[in-house]
Amino acid sequence: MSKNAWVLGAALGAMMSSIALSPVEAQSQLQAPPQAKAAAKPRGWSDQSYYLTMRDGVRLAVSLYFPDGVAPAKPAPVMFAQTRYGRAKGVGPGPGAQRDFWLKAGYVIAVVDTRGSTASFGGRPVDIGPDEVRDADEIIAHLASRPWSNGKVISWGFSYLADTADFATSRPAPGLVAGVPRETDFDAYLGLFFPGGVANDAFLNAWSEGARQDDLGRDPDAQLDCLARVGDCAKMFPTLQPVDGDEDYKLLRQALAQRGKHWGPEDYAGVTFRDEPGRNGYTMFASSPASALAGIRRERKPVQYWGSWMDGGTAEAALARFRSAPEAPAEVWITAHDHGQRKNSDPFDLARSAPFPSVDEQLKSQADFQARVLGGAKIERTINYYVMGAGVMRRTAVWPPADAATVRLHLAADASLTQAADAPAGVDRYEVDFTASTGGTTRWTAQGGPPAAYADRRGADAKLLVYTGPAMTEDMELVGNPVIDLRLASSSNDPAIFVYLEDVAPDGRVTYLTEGQLRALHRKLADPASLPYDQGLAPHSFARADALPVTPGKVMQVKFSLSPTAALIRKGHRLRVAIAGADSSMFRRYPAAGPETFLVHRGGGDGSSLDLPMRRWTPDAPSDGSRSANGVGEPRH
Repeated sequence: MSKNAWVLGAALGAMMSSIALSPVEAQSQLQAPPQAKAAAKPRGWSDQSYYLTMRDGVRLAVSLYFPDGVAPAKPAPVMFAQTRYGRAKGVGPGPGAQRDFWLKAGYVIAVVDTRGSTASFGGRPVDIGPDEVRDADEIIAHLASRPWSNGKVISWGFSYLADTADFATSRPAPGLVAGVPRETDFDAYLGLFFPGGVANDAFLNAWSEGARQDDLGRDPDAQLDCLARVGDCAKMFPTLQPVDGDEDYKLLRQALAQRGKHWGPEDYAGVTFRDEPGRNGYTMFASSPASALAGIRRERKPVQYWGSWMDGGTAEAALARFRSAPEAPAEVWITAHDHGQRKNSDPFDLARSAPFPSVDEQLKSQADFQARVLGGAKIERTINYYVMGAGVMRRTAVWPPADAATVRLHLAADASLTQAADAPAGVDRYEVDFTASTGGTTRWTAQGGPPAAYADRRGADAKLLVYTGPAMTEDMELVGNPVIDLRLASSSNDPAIFVYLEDVAPDGRVTYLTEGQLRALHRKLADPASLPYDQGLAPHSFARADALPVTPGKVMQVKFSLSPTAALIRKGHRLRVAIAGADSSMFRRYPAAGPETFLVHRGGGDGSSLDLPMRRWTPDAPSDGSRSANGVGEPRH
């Protein structure tokens, strides 16, 4: 994310006049010797940088990093990233330890500023628009044709760069042989900006405004403005890096001056539905790799795909991509790390021990995958996943694992959960507390700020409606997507329902496991065949045509899947469902004003229930060929 990503309300400065260069002067800038000023370059500056002209005349800034700093004599494979954060930043396979790792492995690294962002020319009416997606075809062909290239290109990146890397695998680009997308937004509407149709305003407002400021050459935090004052341009490195020969920033400032209207959070402020365009004319789904599923399935490029249980919707993104493209060879890795896969966020690991797999292990896994692809080896479809509370990795070919069984628990009297289907019918009243929050360090802040670090939720649960199950009689593995089926009435015509699944320890500590949310107007269950990709259990279309108005006081079914998870639920621990009508830390309030009351129906033949995917815990013999953190399958902590 941008360094400004969590600064809300950054002020917009006045538009500056254009800075024009003659065609002759511009061409002279493009033809500067690539190594002319190598000695003066700061750390992280690329070995070679230039503008590459696209089919419509838009010039994109390209940076190349070579093993040993010079173009290799023996043709080498290329790792390629498209970024909107500035190509000199260490968010792709670019500067820093990861760049050095890949350079030592013999790769050439190419990082491109996407059109309309940072140092590249063009407008930016939307992020990952159709022209930006098509640019990958020309960039890949260009990189594959260089004399130092062996013609094999691998798309790579995390977060936004993962989305562009995934999009690249859908393109008719023969030079692309594989992709390594890490922490993607396969469906940006559902996975990040509107989970369950509930507006994630905190992220949308902060991220999009910070990104816009970067693209206009501004850093409001440091009061810098490259377009207004050329002396500020160098201070904005690594967000802004000129190409070689443009050390006076004339070309870069020309690119900034020609931006035109740039999209911002206001463009999507009024969006409700997945098929609804913002004021800029684009839907969020169109900017999602899932919208290119037909191309992904056609091209069948092998991928190593990374996500995390504790990082927004990235775990579901990886699993949805796996389910939806059965033709594509795919290795999925799901951890409990932060957004950059650098910090451990396992909510059971209070000591916050070293991440597993470690950063070094992750790089080695990626290098092994890429070597196998380059060597022509077959890539098997597998899911490697971390079990929270156990500190082990397991492997499966299907999700959930084949031996997981569904256990149905019913919401019952006395705030309990029971397997008995004939519990007496009743109704529980909940006055929504709009101050309820999951805190300041959650799976949602991990997308652009601090990693998830959930505290003991006993205090948080005091503001919620909770139901707690019996103590486990043996160790069990919760593995898959829990599904909540609520029968409730609301006092307003526009409620949002938040459901948390938690572990209650014998000493009373409450540990967050996963969550789900749904704005009730989206509650109509969808025919899976009608959806743009495989959304898993209890899916919804989030389309305008399927909206169901809410009648206050009328009982309705609100059924939806919680985010996938894998966790060891130990003997003596209990599972808890906590129901809320708000999460003030990140999400928009529904209804916008006034009180809200839920009447939750339980018991009887038509009460509320929870389906849990469970299997017995077998630490000494993990099924599906899985492996453990220490090689013997024992829990780490």
